[in-house]
Amino acid sequence: MVRKGVSVAFELTPQKLIYGGDALGYHQGRTVLVPLALPGERVKVEPVRTAKGVVHARLLEVLAPALERVDPACPYFGRCGGCQYQHLSQEFQTTSKREILRESLRRIGKIVWDSEIVLHSAHPWNYRNQAQLKVARGPEGQVALGFFEAESHRLFPVDTCLILSPRLNTLLAELRHAEWSQRLGDCQEIELLADDRDECVRITLRGELNPGAAAAFAQECLEKLPGVVSVAIERGRKFQVFAEPTLAYSVGEIRYRVSPGSFFQASRFLLAELVAAVTGGAAGELALDLFAGVGLFTLPLARRFNRVAGVEANPPSVADLKSNAESHGIENLRAVGATTFDFLRRFAQTAPDLVVLDPPRGGVDAGSLKLLAALRPRQIHYVSCSPPTLARDLRLLIAPGYQLNSIEFFDFFPQTSHIEALARLIRKDLAR
Repeated sequence: MVRKGVSVAFELTPQKLIYGGDALGYHQGRTVLVPLALPGERVKVEPVRTAKGVVHARLLEVLAPALERVDPACPYFGRCGGCQYQHLSQEFQTTSKREILRESLRRIGKIVWDSEIVLHSAHPWNYRNQAQLKVARGPEGQVALGFFEAESHRLFPVDTCLILSPRLNTLLAELRHAEWSQRLGDCQEIELLADDRDECVRITLRGELNPGAAAAFAQECLEKLPGVVSVAIERGRKFQVFAEPTLAYSVGEIRYRVSPGSFFQASRFLLAELVAAVTGGAAGELALDLFAGVGLFTLPLARRFNRVAGVEANPPSVADLKSNAESHGIENLRAVGATTFDFLRRFAQTAPDLVVLDPPRGGVDAGSLKLLAALRPRQIHYVSCSPPTLARDLRLLIAPGYQLNSIEFFDFFPQTSHIEALARLIRKDLAR
């Protein structure tokens, strides 16, 4: 395939899609991964690199397309790195993601799950309430806004993005005008976050902006950019905020304060369904919400349990969690500023009724899982945005005495390879 540094094109028939969006096939006894291809179709590919014995290839031509292939709606698809699945029909996207989730459990977690994986899906376009626009200067000094190209850190300029909310697309169009873009040249990134109604937006500017001119520029953004109610300028890990200090985001009957630096879900659809699935049907004396963030699950849990502890290591999120509890008059909730490991290491009570885990992509560290299993909670609800780490962590929880009861798949991010899942576990001695 590669001779003396020269790539030799070859034909390939991929067998399956894998996590991340690539199609996997075999050629001359070697595993080949290629983006933008589909299982069962015949494609012509060209090797671009080999890593750990796996050939990573570039799609050159689709010789015999699969029935599931569709024309991408976005003209940037294939170059912009934001989407991986626009060439798949919507039904095949969800089918593929469920099978990737199932295979990850089997291959990494040694968990054979043949039962149903409940699907939650919503509108496949205009769903993102958050965007992280990259900023770069061209060879002649012009400033461009967009996203990284696929598998690179090169900026790819875009006029519009079909998965962003309408309000964020309006702002993207405004910021691309020369009167704005040239003044943003000292930024590396611009983050946009819209509220649940897609009306109010906070802009966060990251980079080397002139501190002396920051206030005047922020005021201009507030006056001239549609929907902007807050401007934050991030330097290091500190924020200088103008106008509204926080953004309000409602999910169901609960209104959350979200400060600069706090994490919040990036999809405006399905959030109420996820909260209901994680917290519904559970009640009792004590619940722990680990990796609690601003309290997306913690506050609803406090209405079902006599006592709730929300544990979060990020200081802005802990402050938001406390404020959100106070604003709703919730007195049975304790916000703990600590890592999950440190909290569990010091936590003396055993057998809480429910523990909710919602870790970042890297999952839960093995030490925390060991401490958690020693607490012997009655139930564990694990929310994951990474099937490989979910499978790894479930294996470590099932071994000391837990049983996987159900799995649900929330398709928060159609057109992409992202997979959000909820796994419910129960202690084996309590299982029927």
